[in-house]
Amino acid sequence: MSELQGLQLNLSEFTARNCNVVAVVVDSPGQNVTVVRDLDLGFPVLSDPALKVIDTYGLRHPGAGPEGRDIARPASFLIDTEGIIRWRDLTNNYRIRPHPDVILAELDKLGK
Repeated sequence: MSELQGLQLNLSEFTARNCNVVAVVVDSPGQNVTVVRDLDLGFPVLSDPALKVIDTYGLRHPGAGPEGRDIARPASFLIDTEGIIRWRDLTNNYRIRPHPDVILAELDKLGK
């Protein structure tokens, strides 16, 4: 959750760079509504319980979730308007996420 809060705290910086923030998680739409409300997020958290989008990006982490469920590997992407991945950060450890400043710096590099 802290990564979502970090993105929210820096949302104006992403918006100023014409960048949309979107989260994709395996949780149900109902859980996402609660998270968005409770964290007062200004960006969508999309639900992918069937892991279709997660599989498209090769992010399935088999058996890593509660009760051995498949979940998504933690990842951050910068995707251009044509759908091309321009940068990504990928890990197997859900505790390791890029700081928003790192993402913004990578976004700035792409804009040059």
